[in-house]
Amino acid sequence: MADSAAAAAAAQPATVGQAVIPLVNRLQDIMARLDGDAAAGVELPQVAAIGGQSSGKSSVLEALVGRDFLPRGPEICTRRPLVLQLVRHSAPEEWGEFLHAPGRRFDNFEHIKREIQSETDKEAGGNKGVSEKQIRLKIFSPNVIDITLVDLPGITRVPVGDQPSDIESRIRTMIMQYIKHPSCIILAVSPANADLANSDALQLARLGDPDGSRTIGVITKLDIMDRGTDARNFLLGNVIPLKLGYVGIVNRSQEDINFNRSIKDALAFEEKFFSTLPAYNGLSQCCGVPQLAKKLNMILLKHITDMLPGLKSRINAQLVAVAKEHAAYGDTAESTAGQGVKLLNILGKYCEAFSSMVEGKNKVSTDQLSGGARIHYIFQSIFVKSLEEVDPCKNISDEDIRTSIQNSGGPKGAMFLPEVPFEILVRRQIGRLLDPSLQCAKFIYDELVKISHGCLTSELQKYPILKRRMGESVSNFLRDGLRPAETMITHIIEMEMDYINTSHSSFVGGSKVVELAKHEGLPLRGPTSLSAHKDGIAISSQLQLKSSIENNIQLKSESGQKSRAVFARDATRGATAEQRFQPDTDAGKPM
Repeated sequence: MADSAAAAAAAQPATVGQAVIPLVNRLQDIMARLDGDAAAGVELPQVAAIGGQSSGKSSVLEALVGRDFLPRGPEICTRRPLVLQLVRHSAPEEWGEFLHAPGRRFDNFEHIKREIQSETDKEAGGNKGVSEKQIRLKIFSPNVIDITLVDLPGITRVPVGDQPSDIESRIRTMIMQYIKHPSCIILAVSPANADLANSDALQLARLGDPDGSRTIGVITKLDIMDRGTDARNFLLGNVIPLKLGYVGIVNRSQEDINFNRSIKDALAFEEKFFSTLPAYNGLSQCCGVPQLAKKLNMILLKHITDMLPGLKSRINAQLVAVAKEHAAYGDTAESTAGQGVKLLNILGKYCEAFSSMVEGKNKVSTDQLSGGARIHYIFQSIFVKSLEEVDPCKNISDEDIRTSIQNSGGPKGAMFLPEVPFEILVRRQIGRLLDPSLQCAKFIYDELVKISHGCLTSELQKYPILKRRMGESVSNFLRDGLRPAETMITHIIEMEMDYINTSHSSFVGGSKVVELAKHEGLPLRGPTSLSAHKDGIAISSQLQLKSSIENNIQLKSESGQKSRAVFARDATRGATAEQRFQPDTDAGKPM
């Protein structure tokens, strides 16, 4: 029966079919070895079998091949997409070949079954896991038709074993990746003992093929329908119409498989079943595996013929693009010495390009700052602005200063302004300059990395591996330089924190506070209480704090200039109180 089906299919347009379908099969083998980007845009015609779990997909494929070679069982068996290429040849031998095992020939179909199971467990695990990675099998036989079929995992709703909780949505997404392409013929397999309106296969097929122009319906298990019912209306398309129609088949039962009933005997039983039931009279063109094989061959052949011009155009376009890219690589240097010279030339040009971008000697962009100009902008604008935004007296209140002075005096209290709290408060404020300084270094590092990526883009495009390695080396070199730069910046800030230069000419304290107050025309009013004296000391400490920070970083922010007069006015009171407790000769000495 299988022999007659293959012969009938091959007796159709044999010369065209034997040339076109094997050609597509060879293209599929080539595309399978390419990565996703290289194969993108070239969708080859194929037939994808979809259906719910235990819908009979595997039985359909085995019936088309005429051999028992797929893993079977009551639970999910197809856990990886199986791309099955059937190749008809004139020799009497039958064998299989896997793409992942080139040169190895499987003459025993039991070994094919074990190899499929082994590869499935290797990728998806041994506990019902599912994987999207394909298994590609090619079967050579005189009893098959030239066709490519994809057996996809059956839709399951309840996760078992190592399956994730969203196993149903994952399988549906996997199936849609195949059937959404116009080049794919959908073989929607549905069991006859279930409601066809609720068929998972037909629901998915409608999503991938809304108009039903490339969907073939296959109704399985017709022999186990309830007594008094039949699938005639289904096969005629009266329930859910499909443009390519339906085919009904009778599967081998699990009992038949357990007792090793051959597919040849199952096909004979199927023929007898359809010939003896009156409900299927006049439907011989859509009943039985031989009719399914013939229908698939004719539809796939027509589908390939229709798609061939567009497929040829896309392949030619990619060939032109690849040829252009290949020509851009230029001549290759065969000798080791020639390769070394070429590498040195590339490195020399890269260094020149990097230096030119930093110095602004390359092509000047009118869109945005780049190279050295961007680095100058980071230093002169971003960094300076971040320093100006640092308020020298932020987070230091009069209460903080009083508390620091009292703590430094211990149990005795302080009669004069001590240096220890002043230095502690100043160091804390100077430390606030560290973050903007480190951020500036990071900005410079990012800009240098950006410059390195823009150097010799066209020249290095010919050598993607060299381009990647050079990019990694330059990035590592700059990153290695960033670490000591950050360490040096930290040390500079620590040095400024370690020594507070109160002898600097710009430092305001003691008698200079009085002079500044007189110059500003502020009235001098001496306090008459010890608390006023302490307030004066605190305000004077604030003024010294601000002046010291400005001295170390040479910062003259507008906010600091505006507050200087206020500090001087208030500090005058403290300085006047200070004169009551010490000789005039000591008034100008820094505390």
